[in-house]
Amino acid sequence: MSPGHPLQGMTDLWENTVEDMEATAAELREAGWETVELHPGAVTPLPRLETEDGYEDDRTGFDVMAPGNEFADVQDAVDGAEFDEYEAYNAQTNGVVFAVVVMKAEAAERAVLIPIYYKVDDAEETVRRIEESGESRLYVRPLDDSERVLFVQQHPEALLPGEE
Repeated sequence: MSPGHPLQGMTDLWENTVEDMEATAAELREAGWETVELHPGAVTPLPRLETEDGYEDDRTGFDVMAPGNEFADVQDAVDGAEFDEYEAYNAQTNGVVFAVVVMKAEAAERAVLIPIYYKVDDAEETVRRIEESGESRLYVRPLDDSERVLFVQQHPEALLPGEE
């Protein structure tokens, strides 16, 4: 893990977050739901980016890189289902937020569970935009960034940092 990476020195906390996600998924499966659990390779806060070559990205929220097989499972889960609600819970320590987002398609009894992490200092613009718009977005994508599945979270307070 490179120096300055949000998980540097916090892999135990990330592992706990993933375990919480897995326990939540097991509870949903026991209740008869189909679940997809993501194990992201990277999570990146998304403010608008402008570079010397003029590239701009005005997406707001978090880019979540999923392994190829898990990304395919997410695509299958969203096919024909409306993900119309979500739950989220988070913990924050040493300036890093760890959260689990449970996107739900109630009518289809499907859920996609997405753990995320980010450094509060790296996400100041992202958090400001989320607060202004009243929604957050998770852009789930494979490594090659050839496609995306978008999940929108209304009332995103549970994804935002609190007072430490």
